[in-house]
Amino acid sequence: MTDLSKKVAEILHHSINSFDRPVNELIRDLKIELEDQYANHNYLYDLEVSDPEKYHQIEDIANQSGHLLVNQKSEFIEDELFALLEMKIIYAFKHLEINIKKMIRHFYQELPNTKPKWHEIERFFKSQNITLNRIQGFKEVDELRLVNNSLKHSDESIDKSIMNIKEFENGSIQSTESLEEFYERIEHSPDLFFTSLMEMIENETSNFNPKKIEGIAKKATNRMNKDIAEKLIDEIRKKYN
Repeated sequence: MTDLSKKVAEILHHSINSFDRPVNELIRDLKIELEDQYANHNYLYDLEVSDPEKYHQIEDIANQSGHLLVNQKSEFIEDELFALLEMKIIYAFKHLEINIKKMIRHFYQELPNTKPKWHEIERFFKSQNITLNRIQGFKEVDELRLVNNSLKHSDESIDKSIMNIKEFENGSIQSTESLEEFYERIEHSPDLFFTSLMEMIENETSNFNPKKIEGIAKKATNRMNKDIAEKLIDEIRKKYN
């Protein structure tokens, strides 16, 4: 394996989202606990109707011991589930961004700036003859970006384009069920998009057709006089001696 292919393999390895598995285990456990709470809630509801005295005894014991009643505990579990799903979505997009920047540094040895935003990354790739919205998985990744932004800025006005995402057609993302349905649908799209983008970058950066060579030469010698250009040619030749 060449140094180049080793580096590409390393980038692909680190692009795998390892955050979801442990979080999914927490979500699974919380759902089991929530089902138990719902079952207890139904029991207490029936008890309140059938035997109010016994119900109030249980309520008094819970209050005296500092324990939460079932409905209060269920609310906390639901809030925790929402927070975990929120973290999965925010992490998924951040993880993708980090790995795309890593890939840009590897193949191009430069970034648009030290902390490029998504639109700057799109513009950079366009200058390299790569159009992101033509890559597999882009639509879902762009939806992930929008949901990520809305979750991070939930105290501000919600981006209306969220309403174009089928899970959030009512304009609200403050629903555990909607977040879970959304993430299940787009879960594998970041990996698909990233690997497709890497393939496109590899093809683009290794394809030195006459037109591309001409463009590189024009860009490199734009402000050079003949003497400097000849020195550049000598330096390039040394690389292949």
